[in-house]
Amino acid sequence: MANRWYIVHAYSNFENKVAQSIRDQAVQRNLADKFDEIMVPTEKVVEVRRGRKVDAERKFFPGYVLVKCDLTDDVYHLIKNTPKVTASLLGFDRPTSNSLDSVSDRDFALEALSAASICAMHLSRFAEEIVIWTTPQFGLVALSDKFTTGSSIMPQKRNPDAAELVRGKSGRIIGALTALLIVMKGLPLTYAKDMQEDKEGLFDALHSLSLCLAAMSGMVRDMTPDTKAMKKAAGSGYATATDLADYLVKKGLAFRDAHEVVAHAVKSAQAAGKDLSELPLATLQSFHAAIQADVFDCLSLQGSLDARNTIGGTAPERVLQEIALHRQRLA
Repeated sequence: MANRWYIVHAYSNFENKVAQSIRDQAVQRNLADKFDEIMVPTEKVVEVRRGRKVDAERKFFPGYVLVKCDLTDDVYHLIKNTPKVTASLLGFDRPTSNSLDSVSDRDFALEALSAASICAMHLSRFAEEIVIWTTPQFGLVALSDKFTTGSSIMPQKRNPDAAELVRGKSGRIIGALTALLIVMKGLPLTYAKDMQEDKEGLFDALHSLSLCLAAMSGMVRDMTPDTKAMKKAAGSGYATATDLADYLVKKGLAFRDAHEVVAHAVKSAQAAGKDLSELPLATLQSFHAAIQADVFDCLSLQGSLDARNTIGGTAPERVLQEIALHRQRLA
């Protein structure tokens, strides 16, 4: 019986590579004599009807290879492995094991959008910090004109536009994830035209995220910290009250008792308009006899920082270690 034509599905733009792979494998397996022709249609759609090759009266659609061969078991197994070749050419570990799932889900797009949304959410939170830090009420950092613009009515005001835009873009990126989830949630198997809505949102979200990352990295490099304002802010609000409670616990008090002692001390400091570290020793001792002169070591801002010398703590030594670690990771 004369050899017949068969269609081998490939992947658009990879047809020639798949065809060449079939030729190479045929030679390696001593099956070259089983093949009359291996071709890639380039102009017209070619259909196979009852083993014969015919031109079809419709638009050319790429993605397949035509093979004229004697379909023995060995040849069949060679051709059957074509999906593995295509998967390898595309950079995948293996071909899909469920063709229905392959064409009907958009998990890859949803996962990419999920990762982008989480990243955008963190960038937005950081951007909000920058917006707050640059206000006159906080004044912890300053941004140059590269990342700020003047107010339309107040000449002295600088608006942190880049941070505000990053904060706003997060809604757009998260919205793309929500939109695709809603598109997919009601679709039956397998493919439906609704899925064409995956591309616009995905591409836009990834483009927006790249802009946010560039803006944020630029702002971080551009920021000028006001260390005096930071130190003042860190020591405000009786931030060392917990350190006083820890001090009393080390002296043998139960934490609930130490908590009550510190509450009375804070009320006294508030009434006097002073920080805890500014109260006289005699005043502090009036709240509990266990308080000694060494209490002022823990009531200072530096002492409070140094006391948290644990993994993830605020001690300068630990912070410097984390900075060095992440610089090494990013190098």
